[in-house]
Formats: sequence, structure tokens, C-alpha cells
Amino acid sequence: MSLAGTVQERLRSMRADPILVNSTLMFATTLTMAAGGGVFWVLAARLHSAQTVGLTGTLVSATEALALFAQLGLNVAIVRTLPSSRRPAGDVLTAVLLVAGAGTVLGLVYALVAPVLTPELKDVIGSPLAVAVLTVAVATTGVAVLSGSVFLSLGRVGTHFRVNGLLLVAARLTLPFVLLGVGTVGLYGAVGGAAILCATVGVFMMLRHLPGPRSLNPSAELRDARRFAGAAYVSYALHVLPQMVLPLLVVGALGAVEGGMFFISFQIVALQNAVMLAVGNSTYAEAEKARTGRRGVVQRGSRAMLGYAALGALVVVLLAPLLLSVFGREYAEQASWTLRVLSMGTLATALNYWGALRLRLSRHHTWMIVVQGVSTLTMLTLAWIAAPHGAVWVAAAWGCGHLVGGVLGLAVTATLAPVVDEETDRPSSAVAGERENPA
Repeated sequence: MSLAGTVQERLRSMRADPILVNSTLMFATTLTMAAGGGVFWVLAARLHSAQTVGLTGTLVSATEALALFAQLGLNVAIVRTLPSSRRPAGDVLTAVLLVAGAGTVLGLVYALVAPVLTPELKDVIGSPLAVAVLTVAVATTGVAVLSGSVFLSLGRVGTHFRVNGLLLVAARLTLPFVLLGVGTVGLYGAVGGAAILCATVGVFMMLRHLPGPRSLNPSAELRDARRFAGAAYVSYALHVLPQMVLPLLVVGALGAVEGGMFFISFQIVALQNAVMLAVGNSTYAEAEKARTGRRGVVQRGSRAMLGYAALGALVVVLLAPLLLSVFGREYAEQASWTLRVLSMGTLATALNYWGALRLRLSRHHTWMIVVQGVSTLTMLTLAWIAAPHGAVWVAAAWGCGHLVGGVLGLAVTATLAPVVDEETDRPSSAVAGERENPA
């Protein structure tokens, strides 16, 4: 076969691989969001002080983390149950309202607690208007996150790209100019306004592609997966907790300026994490659809995650000052090593994602929680100890926590909680997410 023929055959094979296709579209969405977010923070850094950027970044990190907490495990459960659901529209509508309600409650709690823990935030979210903006932003960001899982399960990742990629970026780059002059509240309001728009459009597009009654009567498949959803929620919440806590630790120990440096560095590394997350989510969706050979699906996806992590870390470590100089000279001078250490930590993050993916497919609920709990506890403990010594040490604590979680997850799924590889290996209760954990 000629070289051209070999290339064409390879391209056809790649287009036929749902993991690769969906991962590419998911990453394209994330890349678009990251590119737009990068431009947004460049504008923010040029138009506002580092202190304003640091405080706004802390709120944005909290909003994104709280939106993930608000998922209640439904973003994972919906991927597992939607392909076989007899009431898909009802399932999605129920999930949307539950996530939005949880986001509202979490947003209100954060608005009350955060100023006490971090006094610098008191002037930012001390007014009723600011609290309302924060609360709605958390709720709608949660719905937008859920929509990504729904679109992935439906095989409509292109719609996810248009709504949560292109539309979100357009809104985020427009609103800062509309709200210019309002300070930190205005800068954060641009993020919240974009989330509201995308969540509204996302719900419309999801329901448009789903058959069945639009009622709050979910299917038996979704109801029966509640224990799995609960375990997924707890482990997922533990996974994202550091995203909210680490910036607070840096701001509290080192000040808002250093917090801004850490936040901007983390935004760059978030793009590396997004590649692995896109591959991991696509791998999980395909593994849940497969009746046999789940271990092979996971192995293919995990190799891709580790390869992307290594390549991304090499690029960022070499180009850290150049990447940060886009945000301003002070960022390049003060945050380069923080960025490098965070980037090297993505190798451990890929390992942790691999272990978490295997744990979901093992159907052992308790181990899902225990492994992620150990990882998060390690990370937060080390970060709390390290924070007074500088943001670089907090970045190192982040990588160490992921490394512990990854090693433990792989060890557990190789011994105590093996991956369920075939449909026939799963008792009827396990299919519904009800298998008891013998551990």
C-alpha cells in the first residue's frame, strides 16, 4: 500500500473511533473555552489591577468548583443510564432542576461563609446584588456542566461545542466591556452573565433532541442508579474541592496579588487537564456502552491521557515565561516556577483520572470514595502546610495529592475492586448501580 493509501486508511480508522472523535470534539470545546478564557483574563489583567484579578479569580474558581459540587453525581449517572432510559427527556429535565437547585443553595452558603474565611472578599460579595449574581452564576454554571455530559451521552458533542464553546466565548469577551468600571463585581458579572446565557440555550437544545414527556418523572433506570450517583458525587466533590480551597489558601497566606499569580498559572494548566478530562469522559461513555471489553477501552483511553500529559508538561515547562508574559511582565517574573510545577503535576493528574475511571467501572462504591478522599486529604494537608512558604509549594502539594490518588486507585482496581469487564459479569443489581461493596 502506498504512503497516501496508508494515511487515508489511518484517517478512516481514526474517524471510526468514537473515543477519538468525541475526545477531539470535547477538547475542541475546552480549547475554545480556554482560548476565550485566556483572552478574557488577558483583558482583565490589562484593564484591572492584579488585586482585582486575584479576587475575581478566587470567585471564578469557587463558582466552577461549586458548580461541580452541584452535580449531585447526576453528570456521571446520566452517562451511564441515558442510553437505556425509557424517559430520557424526563431524566434530563429532572437532573437540570436538581442541579440548579443545589447550585443555588451552595452559592448562597459560599456567599455567607467566604467573607468570613477570606476578609478580602467582604467588599466584593457584601451586597445583595453581588450575592444574587454569585448564586445565579453557580446554578447556571452547574447546568452548563451537566449539559456536557448529556450531549456526550447523546452523541451530540458538536452541539456542546457550539453552545458551551463558541457561544460562551462570545459572551465572555463581550460582557467585560459592557460592565467596565464596576470593578471586581463587574468583572465577575461577565463570567456569570455568560453562564446564564449558555445554560438557557443548552437546556433548550438538550430537550430538543430528547423524546418522551417533559415531566419531572424520571425513569426507573435513573432512579435505580441513585447509589452509584451518590458515590460518584462524593468522590467527584472530593476531587474538585482543592480547586476552591487552594486559591483561598494562597490569598489568605500570601495576599491577593500572589493569589492572582497562582490563579493565572492554574488557568494555563487547566487546559492541559482539559485534554485528559475530555479523553477520560469519552472513554467512560464508550466503556459504559460496551457489553464486553471494557478493560481494553480503558487501556486505550489511559494511554492517550498519559501521552497528552507528558507532551503538555514538556511544552509548558519550556515556555512558561513566554506563556505568562501574555498576561503581563509581573506574571512572567513571579509565577513561572509555579506554572512549571503545576504543569509537571498534570502527569500525576492523568494517573489519578485513570484510577478514577477504573473505579467507576469496578462498581465498588466505597472504594470510589475512599481513594479520592485519601488523594484530596493529602493534597489539602500538604497545601495548608506549604502555603506560607510560597505558591510553588502549593503547586507541588497539588501534584503530590493526585499522585497518591492515582497510585492507590490503580492498586485497588488491580486487587480488591477489579474492573467489571463484561455485561455478564454484572449482577442485575450492579447494572442499576446497587451492587454492595464487599470491602
